[in-house]
Amino acid sequence: MSDLSTTKLSIVIRCRNEANGLRNVFAALRAQRCDFDWEVVLVDNESEDETRRLAEEFGARIVPIARREFTYGRAINLGVSQARGELVMLLSAHALPIGSHFLTGAVAPFVDRQIAAARCLLVTSTRQLEKWHQPKDIQYQSAEEQRQAEAGTAWVGEYPTGGCCVIRRAVWEEVKYDERLESNEDKLWASHVLSKGYKIRCCAEALWMYTRKYGRQERLQRETRQHLALYRITKRAPLGFGKYLWLLVRTLLAAPLVAVRYVVENIAWNTSLVSIPWQARREPEIGSFAEFDQKR
Repeated sequence: MSDLSTTKLSIVIRCRNEANGLRNVFAALRAQRCDFDWEVVLVDNESEDETRRLAEEFGARIVPIARREFTYGRAINLGVSQARGELVMLLSAHALPIGSHFLTGAVAPFVDRQIAAARCLLVTSTRQLEKWHQPKDIQYQSAEEQRQAEAGTAWVGEYPTGGCCVIRRAVWEEVKYDERLESNEDKLWASHVLSKGYKIRCCAEALWMYTRKYGRQERLQRETRQHLALYRITKRAPLGFGKYLWLLVRTLLAAPLVAVRYVVENIAWNTSLVSIPWQARREPEIGSFAEFDQKR
């Protein structure tokens, strides 16, 4: 790929019954301004809502996958296998591109032939956004260096997420996604790719936001799947039994204090609001807000 203006990008979206999210995603993609051709490949997991109709209206190519055969890794492999682009963007139906130059920013790192994948910038991640002007290239010089870097859990947050990233199709031909894991197949793929000497960009200058809201039970199930898959990969338990007992005792002891603090904070806040008409009778004060608050 010598010139980005001739790049063909394929956007692979895995989904099941995601019509609401896809409406926004397709609208954002229609608004893109870029000087290269791109396509959308929708891997549909037997949707029963308007997902397929919306995809057809948008002009996406639909690739079906049965529910009984679905895993995240298998859906990615199927979608990429049907992609025509030299680069492939993995995009969730809940991942909303921000800005009309999102696609341009996402593919920009690939002028470097050693870049195998690029993670995009999540707008709710303060840590990522603070470094948007200083993108980090991850590359290891030895197996030992990689082993040390992946000894903790920080690498999981840095490696590309299947929710919104771009990969080089030629690298995928060399390293496929694991089709057995229930989660973190994207992190394992990145680890395998890095072990072969490639580079990964964290993060490309392409903003996106995750629009799905999880309930407490859904979040617990999702995070449990992620930790389960990570344990299968690393064989490291996220929490030992001894620390579990210590956290349990600390939680039980702290519960009354947390409840009291919650009550006090809510009373203080509501009292402040209800007293606004009385506070407004005073003349406005002049001075820095820090001095203001100290006087009060």
